[in-house]
Amino acid sequence: MKRTPTPGKDTVAVIGAACRLPGGITGLDGLWEALRDGRDLVTEVPADRFDKAWFHSADQDRPGKSYTFAGGIVDGVEEWDPGFFGISPREAARIDPRQRMALELAVEAFDDAGVDPRGLHGSDTAVHLGVYSLPFGSLQCRDTASIDAPTALGSSATAVPNRVSYHFDLRGPSTVTDTACSSSLVALHHACGELLSGRTGLALAGGVNLLLDPYEYIVAAKARMLSPTGRCRTFSADADGFVRAEGGGMLLLKRLSDAVADGDRVHAVVLGTGINCDGRTPGLAHPGEEAQEELLRGVYAGAGVSPRDLAYLEAHGTGTRVGDVVECTALGRALGVRRGGGGGVPGGGGEKQPPQK
Repeated sequence: MKRTPTPGKDTVAVIGAACRLPGGITGLDGLWEALRDGRDLVTEVPADRFDKAWFHSADQDRPGKSYTFAGGIVDGVEEWDPGFFGISPREAARIDPRQRMALELAVEAFDDAGVDPRGLHGSDTAVHLGVYSLPFGSLQCRDTASIDAPTALGSSATAVPNRVSYHFDLRGPSTVTDTACSSSLVALHHACGELLSGRTGLALAGGVNLLLDPYEYIVAAKARMLSPTGRCRTFSADADGFVRAEGGGMLLLKRLSDAVADGDRVHAVVLGTGINCDGRTPGLAHPGEEAQEELLRGVYAGAGVSPRDLAYLEAHGTGTRVGDVVECTALGRALGVRRGGGGGVPGGGGEKQPPQK
């Protein structure tokens, strides 16, 4: 996107990036190849996670069951090297795999940026991560006799970013954000705010998610949120719900002026961010057109970006009858109608995909 520069206003540079995504993707090159080739990465939760046969029923009304276990799955979530991080075998067995993933992604983000984390010991570097739900802790607590001293921190969502700050001796803000689907982006918003305020000079931001507990599938199934056909057909007349997925992403952020002065490689520039709440809508989980439109208009205006210069848009895209309509309407009002003639907004996804066999 192009922008109209605001005198004296700085922006945020992405100088390092790391990811773990379905389909064996472990870096930006793999992500780009999957997007370029239009790969379908949806499979099913593997058998070693939980007994799918016990928790499955095609009858959507059957209590305690889910009608689907389709998902985007990350390989080898149980594989890691605790010794690399100085963690004992006893403690390692109690550490949530999301904490493990966050540690690995932080190392890789630093490597990608060419930053030696040893030089950050005692610094004001911030860590802001999006984390939703507590599946690992819930599973451990079902066997109360197994709970021991490492369980408390090993199963805590708070400890996901704190584990990173602790390992690298980072003394800036270290927070976890849970705003459901937007958790990672809200964490990014907070990190950008810390940088632009001058309260910190470097920040890690991102999020991690894993599908470990059948309870989360059952809850979403009973709310009729999950696609029974196992595909999310966003903005399509055939949309019948979303598909759950897991993975992690980590960005290393710095003020753009500092990144340029330090000669850093810049992957991308964050021109502006913003957050709000839909307030009172027809239901607690029901999104609001007016609030979404207001947020979009405010962020674009604050960043000095004209919708006419928008080249690509990635939407929430729930694939549900309520969410899709609200989001499309808000995007159209805030961005589409301001693009002039032929003002369609390019985007990705939404095509109907055949179920995998």
